[in-house]
Formats: sequence, structure tokens, C-alpha cells
Amino acid sequence: MSGKLPNPLNTEDYQKIPFQFTEELSSKNVFLRLPESFSPLERMILQATGNLQRLLSAYYNVPSQVKIIKNDVVQSTDIPHMQFERKIVMYFEEKYAYEADSILLVKDSNVLELIEKHKYGLGQIFGHTRRSPDFVLHAVGRHGNAPGASFWRDYSLIVPDVLDCFIRETFVSGLFEEYTGDEKDGCIWYNEATTSQIVSPP
Repeated sequence: MSGKLPNPLNTEDYQKIPFQFTEELSSKNVFLRLPESFSPLERMILQATGNLQRLLSAYYNVPSQVKIIKNDVVQSTDIPHMQFERKIVMYFEEKYAYEADSILLVKDSNVLELIEKHKYGLGQIFGHTRRSPDFVLHAVGRHGNAPGASFWRDYSLIVPDVLDCFIRETFVSGLFEEYTGDEKDGCIWYNEATTSQIVSPP
């Protein structure tokens, strides 16, 4: 099982450009070069390594809401582990942000129960295992070159002997909005419960 997802719909005529991604992010290597065809915000999203919901929740300033569309077992005698095909859509209040198609190879019985019985999301599963997955970015793409056009990424998240995930996230067009600021000249928002231990509030 290679975890290969089918090509995105309607991309048969798209130009395919080889690109050398860094193989692995680590404590010593935190840089992942991406094509210049993506905006700074898009590049941040493309290399998120398990904290995408938190990043977009911060951007929209509301909690995320996951809707599971598919969570099906794939029966095959050629696969030694339980395999699932999943599809979710992600909302931030009323904002539909992206959909994710994934193939999961489950090698741990505890994780299997989380997926089958509790229908946990991947972020919840990795949090439950208390192990950080290995992240590898395999491909990125976008539909046209207009500002804010829909884009996607293919990547894997793997915890050895526990779970292999092969994922495609497709982000909607207009994912980000232009920030126009406000009329305040300057402000400090501080945590009243903790800031007194560090600095004096204004």
C-alpha cells in the first residue's frame, strides 16, 4: 500500500513541475522551501505540521468545526493492517475553509478504537498518542494563478508502528481576507491573570 491518492479533479492538463522539498522538518532544520507562486500566508498553511486547525482558528478567531463525510474501512487481503478512507470538511463558524481526503493505515489497536468507535480527528489521535508524527510534504498545487485561487497539498503524517496517514487538503478560493486594520492608534491586550508576573500593565 503506497498511500497514493488519485490526482485532483480536472487537473489532467496541468503542468507538472519537479520541486525538491526538504525531506523532513526537525529541531535542527525548520526551513521548508516552497514555490514562489504561493503567498506568504499560503506558504505558512502548506507547511503546517499538525497544527493547521489551530493556525486557522487563530486567523478566523473562532473555534474549528469538523464534519466527517466518510470514514470507511477498506477490505483487502493484500494489506496487513486496517485501512480507512476518510473525508472531512472544516468550518470556522460559517466559513467553509477546506476539505481533506485521507488514507489511514492503522497499526495500533487503541488508535483503531479511536477511529472506529469515537471517530476522532487526526489531531485528536496524535494528541492521544502523545507522539509527534513525521511530516513529509509530497506535492502542492493550485487552480490558476489568480490571487486567492484554490490550492492544495499532499503530505504524509507517520507515527512508526502506530499510524500512517496520507492526506490531501484542498483549500477554498478566498481562504484569506485582506486585513484593513481599525482606527485604534495602538493597543496592548494582556492576560490579567498572568501578565503581572512579567510586566506591569499600562
